[in-house]
Amino acid sequence: MDMRRTLGRATIICAAVLALGSAPSADAAEASAEALKQQVLEHARTVAVDDYTFTRTARTEQIEGDKKTERVVVERFDPAHPQRWTLMSVDGRPPDAEELKKLAKDGPKRRTAHYGRISAYFGAPASATTDARGRTVFHFNTLPLETVIVTGVDISPNSRCEAIVDTTGPVPFVEEVRFTLTKPLRIKVVAKLEKFEATSRYRMMPNGKPVPIEHVSNAYGSLLGKQGRVRSVLTYSDHRPAR
Repeated sequence: MDMRRTLGRATIICAAVLALGSAPSADAAEASAEALKQQVLEHARTVAVDDYTFTRTARTEQIEGDKKTERVVVERFDPAHPQRWTLMSVDGRPPDAEELKKLAKDGPKRRTAHYGRISAYFGAPASATTDARGRTVFHFNTLPLETVIVTGVDISPNSRCEAIVDTTGPVPFVEEVRFTLTKPLRIKVVAKLEKFEATSRYRMMPNGKPVPIEHVSNAYGSLLGKQGRVRSVLTYSDHRPAR
C-alpha cells in the first residue's frame, strides 16, 4: 500500500515538473511579442503613401437633432497626378465647379491613408494579448501626436488603440486597428466630442505591401448644444502599383 502511494506521488510530481518545463515562461512570451512588434514596425517603414493608386468611396451619414444628411463621394488617388486627387462623383452625379475648386485647394494638404502610417505609433510601448482566433493583439494606451485626427483636431492624447497582427503569411502585418476615445473632450469652442470609435482594415498585396481597404468611424457629441452623430465609411478599391 505504501509503495503504491509513493509511486503515485512520484508520478504526480514528475507530471507537474514536465508541465512546468514545457510551458513557455512569461519572459519568453514577452520577448516573442516584442520581436513580432519590431518586425511589423520595420516592415511598415518600407511602405510609402506613393506606392499605390486607388479609388476611395466615402459614405457619410450625419445626424444633428432631428436632421439627417447622407453623402457619397468617389475620388481617385494618383501620386503622379499634379493634384494627386481627382473627384469622380458626388452623390452619383458629376462634381460641380465649386466642388472641384475646393478639392484643388484642399487635396494636396489631405492626410492620405496608407499602411506606413502605423510606423508612427508602433514603436510606442504596448502590451500584447492573444484573441480567440490566436492572433496577437498589441494594446497602445499612449499614442504619439497626429495619430488620430478628427475634423482637423488631434485627439491622440485622449485615445488608445488595439492593433491585430496577421501572422499566417510569410510576412506578418497589421490587418486591423481599432481606435477609441478614452474620455470626452472639447474639440472646438462650440463642439464637444463625447465618444469616438474607428476601425481600419488592411490587406496584403502580392508585392508584400499592405494597403488600406476600409476605415469605419463613429463620432458622437454635440454642436451648439445639439446632440449628434457622424458615421463615416471609407472603402479603398482598385489598387494599382504607382511605381
